[in-house]
Amino acid sequence: MHAELYVMDQNKKKPVIGITMGDPAGIGPEIVARVLQSSEVRDQCVPVVIGDPMVMDKSIDLVRANLTTKVVSAASAAGTDRSTVYVVSTGELRDVTLVAGKLDARYGQAAADCCRRAVEMVQAGEIQAIVSTPVNKEAFRAAGITALDDMAFFEECFGGADDAYMVGEVSGIWVTIVTFHIGLKEVSDFVTRRTVLDKILGLKKVMESAGVASIRIGVAALNPHAGEGGMFGREEIDEISPAVIQAAEEGFDVVGPIPADSIFLNALEGEFNGLVFMYHDQANIGRKILGRERPGVTLYIGMPAPVLTVPHGTAFDIAWQGKARADMLLKCTVTAARMAANTKSR
Repeated sequence: MHAELYVMDQNKKKPVIGITMGDPAGIGPEIVARVLQSSEVRDQCVPVVIGDPMVMDKSIDLVRANLTTKVVSAASAAGTDRSTVYVVSTGELRDVTLVAGKLDARYGQAAADCCRRAVEMVQAGEIQAIVSTPVNKEAFRAAGITALDDMAFFEECFGGADDAYMVGEVSGIWVTIVTFHIGLKEVSDFVTRRTVLDKILGLKKVMESAGVASIRIGVAALNPHAGEGGMFGREEIDEISPAVIQAAEEGFDVVGPIPADSIFLNALEGEFNGLVFMYHDQANIGRKILGRERPGVTLYIGMPAPVLTVPHGTAFDIAWQGKARADMLLKCTVTAARMAANTKSR
């Protein structure tokens, strides 16, 4: 790691965080401009934007930020001037007209180029974490990107082995899922002692890297009423319970399986601060209800560096109107900085 990639602040080295522009027709550039006005972000990291400098100039004008852009060839050239947005020029639209809220393959390609460049910067040791603003999956597909979602695309760019997974946080509750984007009828096949145990171990590791103290994890059941002693299925008996028992024997503070219709309430009442669910909607209904009023983050884990994104989309309906809230992106960036600093210190 090059020493010049860090700057000193009260004898502490700040991690360098790459922030992608996202789909230029969406709210990504606008919320990046808002976040880079934050002293909280500047206090904890050196942010480097990966995107089109002209688009970033437009977004700065839109939100009337007291910022100016400076194009740098690499993150190592980024400075500490808080009124400057350091941009690694990528995904340039050039002669393509930017139309707010429009689905366009060229915009999808620009967003993909930003993600790919961010991965290259991690691999080169230039940045310690990636914060990704929203991409549009339809625009990705129109651009010929075959990855199922942005997590899969990041993993593909890293050359991974299809073992990345999602962790989300909102209101102090950290959540992960044993299965992700698969059909409901396939879920049971993927709920095994090994996969459940892996997610318990992984969730604890992520929470530790984010500086969470007193970690207590609850594990959700798959079937109604936790299977009713096998009446509604044996996954709880044969797979989930053995995984919980093994994790507890290894010293984890973990309980389960707990009926999925009550476990989120248990967490809200303070019984757990980490939750392992079996499938997508079990986890995300509660997260999205809470996230309407409280900022949350989504993390993609299992890659060489933390990749974080906001738990919302490109919001084409309000893009480039100056209406988009940036609190979730701010939380993502601060969390990424904390994780990168904690990982480096170990």
